[in-house]
Amino acid sequence: MGMESVRSLALVTVAVLCAATIAASDRRQAQQLQQAIERMESKGDYRAAVRLLEEVARGPDRSVAARALLHLGLCHEKLGQEEVRKVYRRLIRDFADQRDAVAEARARLSAIERLSGTGRGQEMVARRVWGAGADSMGSPSPDGRYLSFVDWETGDLALRDLSTGQNRRLTNNGTVTPWRGFAQHSVISPDGRQVAYAWADEKEVFELHVIGVDGSAPRLKCRKEQMEYVQPAAWSPDGRSILAWFRNKDRTHQIALVSAADCRVRVLKSLDWRFPMKMSFSPDGRYIAYDFPPSEDAPERDIYLLAADASREVRAVEHPADDRYPLWTPDGSRIIFVSDRTRTSGCWAVEVAEGRPKGPPHLLKPDIGQVVPLGFTAKGSYFYAVQTGTEDVYIASIDVATGAVLSPPSRAGGRFIGSHRWPEWSPDGKQLAYVSHAQVGGAGPRGASLRFQSLETGQERELYPAVRYLSRLRWSPDGRSLLANARDPTGRGGLYQIDIETGKASAVVYSAGGYPRQSAWTPDGKVVYKHAGAPILLRDPASGQETEIYRRGGNFALSPDGRWLAVSSRDESGKWAVLHIVSVDGGQSRELIRVPDPQAFVHALDWTRDGRHLIFARNRPASKNQADWWLVSAETGESRRLGLMTERPTELRVHPDGRRVAFDVGRETAEIWAIENLLFGTREK
Repeated sequence: MGMESVRSLALVTVAVLCAATIAASDRRQAQQLQQAIERMESKGDYRAAVRLLEEVARGPDRSVAARALLHLGLCHEKLGQEEVRKVYRRLIRDFADQRDAVAEARARLSAIERLSGTGRGQEMVARRVWGAGADSMGSPSPDGRYLSFVDWETGDLALRDLSTGQNRRLTNNGTVTPWRGFAQHSVISPDGRQVAYAWADEKEVFELHVIGVDGSAPRLKCRKEQMEYVQPAAWSPDGRSILAWFRNKDRTHQIALVSAADCRVRVLKSLDWRFPMKMSFSPDGRYIAYDFPPSEDAPERDIYLLAADASREVRAVEHPADDRYPLWTPDGSRIIFVSDRTRTSGCWAVEVAEGRPKGPPHLLKPDIGQVVPLGFTAKGSYFYAVQTGTEDVYIASIDVATGAVLSPPSRAGGRFIGSHRWPEWSPDGKQLAYVSHAQVGGAGPRGASLRFQSLETGQERELYPAVRYLSRLRWSPDGRSLLANARDPTGRGGLYQIDIETGKASAVVYSAGGYPRQSAWTPDGKVVYKHAGAPILLRDPASGQETEIYRRGGNFALSPDGRWLAVSSRDESGKWAVLHIVSVDGGQSRELIRVPDPQAFVHALDWTRDGRHLIFARNRPASKNQADWWLVSAETGESRRLGLMTERPTELRVHPDGRRVAFDVGRETAEIWAIENLLFGTREK
């Protein structure tokens, strides 16, 4: 079909659309539209039609005005004028409630870009720009060439050149162990020359930093007195301010603008314990889109629009579904967000104008998966991270006396695969508890669950406790509760005691900086725990009294009789892993074993049930993922390799029978993808 035929067909289509609504239109405005169409089709006087259609488009009847803009665009097409794109975009932006007209405008705009070579038409193309092992805490540069990320080998902020696959660190932890600090969320400036990022120092005190993409020293280091945590979300379009949210020491949150020149903070909105997952600036700098739970008991989120001067706010998307991760499109006409309203995570769009929604959201791409959107490039490429890693719990049997594998590892858990972690045996050995991140639908606002598997019947039970972000389970000696690292609904991290029947959670100890790193029950019901960089403490939950066990921190395992701690750490050179045995009562310690690998047994460590040996998984030489299992005498330090080799486990727990071992393997990894032409995606019918 030639271009003239396409235009003729378009004119016929538009005429039919117009006839269907003209009866309900203002008579004079409708008559003017008919006159303009006659001048176009009968007389070919497109310039006169343009003048008349511009007047009609300003009329009160929105249906007639939308059709006038369609004809105005067709006139500019005929005249070969560049204004055609502006007209169609105006129609899409300002008349979202006129769905048929908007759909036609999108189709015309797509055809123009395809024929002119400036676009790929309506075809949506997804491409992977970074494979497994990518980080999801950064953003793309405006030109789409670079991606900021955290290099978790060193904790440094880094840039990845997506065209060459080369990584370049911007901060300089290098190979220093332990780290001097670490980066977290980052966002590249509109001119592509700077990166704003969160930085935690050795004591995990957070600051907002700005650094040049050339790696020049941070020119901005912002620390707010009452701030406990900061997350930069976006730069203002003029590059003068950084949009961020703060968590204060009283557990409240704030949405704020931070001056990129002198760290001055202007608070736009104060929040309670709830906080945004994503915030985005409109291209004109006038509005901020963010997601937020509408009530304290709702994990699902809606999308809000806040004026950048904090003068007003409206809810742009209100729905029982979980709607999150809003991003403004480069032309400012729409907000793209992720929603599970069709039971799977899809990419949706809502038209916006003057800081208000225009019509209901429509579906752009269904079944996008468990994604974290990272941002748009200037040309409209939509970058996002997809969670691809798998984690599972396995059970194996070992003869400790001979080192022989009695039964090879077999996967625990039910029908869900790849989303289980942190195993723990019940004191009587009849159940295995673990944390599950399996979510039907993908968005998962309810967070992780606890699962309990009966070793006798294989049946499983699921429990959603009243806390989130569960990890490092420890079953109480009486079998009635679990101790877990978690956060309560207000965001407070700490150790929580969770009733295994009701899911009710009570705090044992709060952590000002997030989570305690580890914990354990003593046989008499006391708790051993430690924070990052802090000594190991013994706490009596009944009285709250605490005593220091060991000043030198490190990961630990408590012996079955509660008398000894095995503490693993790095030596002062950072080149050796050292395992100490520490008395819980007196704090006396002795070195048990020294291994020339600082990562040898950081987490996966436990005692045999008789308390005579320790089992640990040691990294294989020249391998980041494979580990050999070893047995070491708690008395002599004599060690020998067991006949088991697995992926490197994070947690290792010995069953009360002394033979079965539960462990988890796998890692949370991500891939980075970009979608071209997402904005011409399929509309919901």
